[in-house]
Amino acid sequence: MLEAPFSLLKERFGITFELNEDIIPTAEDLHITLFRMLPVLNLSDEDEKIAEFVVYNIDSSGRLRITAEEISNIYGIDKSKASKIIQLVMDTFSEEISTLSSSIPFEHYIQPDVFIDLEHVEVRQITVKDPLLQKALEFRNETLLKIAELVRKVNEYFFKGLRKYPQVITMSYAARTLGMSVSTISRAVRDKFASTPRGTLPLRVFFGKGTNKEFVIHEIRDLLAKYPNLTDRELSVLLRSVGLNISRRTVNKYRNMLEKTGRLNE
Repeated sequence: MLEAPFSLLKERFGITFELNEDIIPTAEDLHITLFRMLPVLNLSDEDEKIAEFVVYNIDSSGRLRITAEEISNIYGIDKSKASKIIQLVMDTFSEEISTLSSSIPFEHYIQPDVFIDLEHVEVRQITVKDPLLQKALEFRNETLLKIAELVRKVNEYFFKGLRKYPQVITMSYAARTLGMSVSTISRAVRDKFASTPRGTLPLRVFFGKGTNKEFVIHEIRDLLAKYPNLTDRELSVLLRSVGLNISRRTVNKYRNMLEKTGRLNE
């Protein structure tokens, strides 16, 4: 019942700035604007994550601060595919990048929607005059608060610095635990950012089908660069120590992939 008003709210006011009688934003944040527009690219979930990373690396002058080769290395994709995604983002949003790139200082690029610390969570408040929209906002805030509290509990060790990577929560587990639908969880975390003890992060990094493949590949490559004689079992144990629970068989698969593609020596 409240989804229609919330959709209207997003369409009319955007998803991140605070609105009241005294504060009227003069320009939208470049990154948040582009994050919100990413669905128009009609990409797969995995490719949209890469496009999101591209957007995050556009600086205050509208220039890209990362190369196709670096994206290829991080996500384990062909350089040509990385180039196509970069080109798609830069071409599709060229007008927005040109208009907004110099309007807001870099330090204001990412405004967190939720604040998570070791003891509690808080949702950034947005105020509007329309009572129906305000009710929709309250529903949004309640949903975000519950999700953020789950993230805080599950990732206590990550936030304390005892894990190198976040503990990924599956959408189905979050839905069962919070008594919500998977689609509600998915919509709630989309394009949202959390201020945490480990920095400001997209809420999406805490959710997925399992351990993030890019994290695992990056860590295996780093470990083998330092200790090339490690066995698959030893790698599996070391990965567990940084919060990546990967079987020896999976380690072997990624190791072989790195060797075949020549990425171990990058």
